[in-house]
Amino acid sequence: MPTFFHYSDINDWSKANSLLLCNDLLYSIERNGTFNDVLITDPFTDGNNLMEEHEKDIGLLHNITEKVFPVFVDFEYEIKNVAPYNISIGCNCTENEKEWLEEKILTPNYPTVEFDILRVSLNNLSSTCDLFIIFGDENLSLYKSNITSLLKNGKGFVLIRNFSSEPDSFTKELFGINYSPAPGPFPEEDLTFTNLSNKRTAGIAKRFINNLIRINTTGGTGKLHLKNQTYDVNISGNFVNITNCSKTISEGETCTISGVANITLYQIDPLSKDWIDIKIASYNTNKRDYIFRDNFPKTVEKNNYTILSSGTNSGANARVLKNYSNSYENEPRVFWIYDYDKNKDDLNLLLKTGIIWASGEHYFIFNKKIPEKRDYCMHFYSGLRGNNIPFIVKLYFFGY
Repeated sequence: MPTFFHYSDINDWSKANSLLLCNDLLYSIERNGTFNDVLITDPFTDGNNLMEEHEKDIGLLHNITEKVFPVFVDFEYEIKNVAPYNISIGCNCTENEKEWLEEKILTPNYPTVEFDILRVSLNNLSSTCDLFIIFGDENLSLYKSNITSLLKNGKGFVLIRNFSSEPDSFTKELFGINYSPAPGPFPEEDLTFTNLSNKRTAGIAKRFINNLIRINTTGGTGKLHLKNQTYDVNISGNFVNITNCSKTISEGETCTISGVANITLYQIDPLSKDWIDIKIASYNTNKRDYIFRDNFPKTVEKNNYTILSSGTNSGANARVLKNYSNSYENEPRVFWIYDYDKNKDDLNLLLKTGIIWASGEHYFIFNKKIPEKRDYCMHFYSGLRGNNIPFIVKLYFFGY
């Protein structure tokens, strides 16, 4: 058996045994749903003290793993394709733009509950951030060296910008922009998800229908803005009524606004009813086949990275920049979206989804230092709590 696992010392049974234990543990964790609790902090199951419960779930995983391996073996879990509990963001933006992100975009999501955002300048980007958001017509070629070094460390970038003139070459390269000038004004029209069979861009659409819109309902009422319509939201006890929805819904239930969307109530603020969280999806058979509506500038051509389009024009691109990294774990992601109508909750949700995706969705559970001399086993999971978004777990073990 040691020979089968390619160890140099054919009598090194301890490594072979640890590898068997490693694989068995990851398989068992899949079967009993342990990662559903470790990776998703959920108010349905964890109550109001989310951080406290999150730490308890991680502590339980540590205890389980510690009991499986011998006492002289240490371990670490690496997660790929699931966002962490906290995402740190550097924002090249005004104070008003930062406040808008905090209030309308960076609301709690699951598994990500917290977003830490700090205003930064392009000539002084902090490597402690997971990703960077850039507003407006910046010449990114002027900062190419700094941005490139961060990309090589797996950092993501999000650009929110219309293109009324030819952008610099580095912006075009990073975000897949094919500029094609078109005369305005641009009418309101439908925009749909594109390339849903593409393994990279399909992930954005899958995340979109699993992410949350938070609606302010202070006083028991609020507004939901989808496509080009506004809907009244009213809370009565544990039930929510939304204008034109097919029925009144409670947590976990779905109603349909005909021709617009399916709406699922995820949760109601358990303390003061000041907000609700909802999920939206297409009313068609394919839940990801959602149609947006907005005044859309036709100045960027559709390409293989496009996830939002109308005809031959692109409104959002998502790219994985493999050429900036030597390892799958550190492949940086970039996301561009046009400067849309920021009152629209569905487009706000698309930006939120792009931010979470661009963060890299890659982290370590315990943040231990992993030595060069280590071994690991790896397991592929089909998704968390029915979201069908696959992810990878590597379990490193060392110190034997």
